[in-house]
Amino acid sequence: MAAPLDSYYNRFDPAQNFERHMFRAGKVLQSAELNEIQDASAHRVRSIGDAIFMDGDVVRDARVVVDPESGVTKCEAGAIYLDGMVRGVPPGELRVPVEGTILVGIFLQEKVVTEAEDESLLDPAAETRNYNEPGAGRLVVEPAWGYHGDGQDGEFYPVYYVDDGVLRGKEAPPSLGSVSQAIARYDRDSTGSNYVVSGMTVSMLPDNTAGEQVYSVDQGRARVNGFAVDLHTSRRSIYPAEPVIRFIDSEPKLSETLSLQRINVDRPPLRNVTQVRITQQQTSNITRGPAAGTSDALPQQAVVDIVSITQGGTTYVKGTDYRLTGGQVDWSPSGAEPASGSTYSCTFQYISTVTPQDVDARGFSVMGAVPGTLVMTSYNTMLPRIDRLCLNEDGQLLWIEGVSTDFNPVRPPVPNTMLALAQVYQYWDERRYIINDGVRVVPMNVIEAYQDRLDLLTDLVAQNTLVQDINTREMVAKKGLFVDPFIDDSHRDQGLAQNAASFDGGLRMPIAAAPRGFSNDVTKQTTCAYVLEPLLQQTSRTGSMKINPYMSFGIPPSSVTLNPSIDRWTEHQTNWTSAVTREFTRTVIQYERKWHWSKTSESSSTDTRTTTELLSTEQSQIANLRQIDVQFRVDGFGPNEQLLNVTFDGLTVTPEPL
Repeated sequence: MAAPLDSYYNRFDPAQNFERHMFRAGKVLQSAELNEIQDASAHRVRSIGDAIFMDGDVVRDARVVVDPESGVTKCEAGAIYLDGMVRGVPPGELRVPVEGTILVGIFLQEKVVTEAEDESLLDPAAETRNYNEPGAGRLVVEPAWGYHGDGQDGEFYPVYYVDDGVLRGKEAPPSLGSVSQAIARYDRDSTGSNYVVSGMTVSMLPDNTAGEQVYSVDQGRARVNGFAVDLHTSRRSIYPAEPVIRFIDSEPKLSETLSLQRINVDRPPLRNVTQVRITQQQTSNITRGPAAGTSDALPQQAVVDIVSITQGGTTYVKGTDYRLTGGQVDWSPSGAEPASGSTYSCTFQYISTVTPQDVDARGFSVMGAVPGTLVMTSYNTMLPRIDRLCLNEDGQLLWIEGVSTDFNPVRPPVPNTMLALAQVYQYWDERRYIINDGVRVVPMNVIEAYQDRLDLLTDLVAQNTLVQDINTREMVAKKGLFVDPFIDDSHRDQGLAQNAASFDGGLRMPIAAAPRGFSNDVTKQTTCAYVLEPLLQQTSRTGSMKINPYMSFGIPPSSVTLNPSIDRWTEHQTNWTSAVTREFTRTVIQYERKWHWSKTSESSSTDTRTTTELLSTEQSQIANLRQIDVQFRVDGFGPNEQLLNVTFDGLTVTPEPL
């Protein structure tokens, strides 16, 4: 209740399980009872509505549009299920924050209206004692658009989610809770769910000023984890992707010239260059020390080699006159050396650290490196990676970060509750690209086109098989000469009925065959001769008793014997007689060969040959059983018993007494 109302009583409590009010004659009707009836009725309606809807489910219209830059949100009029009933909501406009996740929904604001605020609530029944007197108050519930935390009064019910100024997708109305769950379960069981129905193509946009990656997802529809997700407008996803850094220490490259040259690293793209060391060459005038055989210091550190030393027209020999020791010119060898205090010219090479120029993602430029020497580069590289953009059942665009590797990145797995929309190959430079690999619904016209294409391919393969077959046959269809080796029926005219059998290299008269049943000399089940041998026996007994001491018997069943009791047969349908004739002919040939006695020897020879050739088999259930004669014998009747009626398979038969 929004505010207390004088003389208002309501004792409704669902925990008491009061089913109905039972009014009794002669008893006063209480105002509290009328209030209880209203709340009991509303409670029943709510219990049904909550089983179908959830608070915040959109029933009709009530769409919102959010400006991602300013946060201005325009809300449409419609109908939303709120607090136990479907309520109409008016249009509205508000400004929401564009950072973080914001809940946009409805505030239900309540107030009580009495005759003090509205005189029309006075009793309008003229000529009665209560005319123009106060009566019941009215509870007014007004819905208003807002977002959580904006300071409005009333109970807040969230309807939409706004992520960083972007409206999250919501299932299209009507969003019936229990029905949606049942449909979602069926969709997961039948199709596996997680597929795009239409749209939702992901494209790559230029990065923003903060260096974050920006992607756009087109409007469309999808089913995720069994639930429908609708994007009514294109959505922008900002991804603050950060690469994994790998430090490369002292990568060597050969210098080609002393002038400015380009050095490309082996593991682009570069995050930054930490150090570049090159070998430089310098010529300096050195003053010889006062004592013979001593060393003279050079003006640079990390000297690696002395190229030459000259004084006037004299050139000193390395190893004989001098050598490099500890970064100094060592004159201790027994050769010649400059006079003490004199000046000589020394050309030497040393390693120095320089600042690279024109640094980009793939390399830099450097000057002054001696040709043929190494340029040592230490830098940080960004490892490649594959990221996935996914959609969950709430309409959120989520990123799954892959595992960075040095050369061949592996795409990350996608949970069963998400729909993968696209893969982003992160190379951290202009090579970055996107692949839309989301599973999409295949329309029926596309499936039909696939079927037509498959039929065409099958026809082409069949034609190619025929061409190869005609080229590998005997001289039947070559050069106008017809020769049939009578191996099978492949060379015969397929369009005409043939009345001869062709097999095993010969042309024979056909043999017709028909199924026959068993003979009548076996009238009952027969087994081979046998002798019973007891394996386990009990020769002792403890006593005896009569099972039926009063000799009370029921009607004994009659035994019926059918001849034949089971009918088994096989029907062969063939256009030609070769198959049947071949079976009979081969059986006779094998029999003659097996029992042929040699005239020159008392020994016997056996030549048995078995050939199985199966080209194709097709089995089908026959529509009707074949008609045969069945004899039956009925036993178990006394001498004076008369049979009144005997039926067999629903047909009345007349038995002949024996």
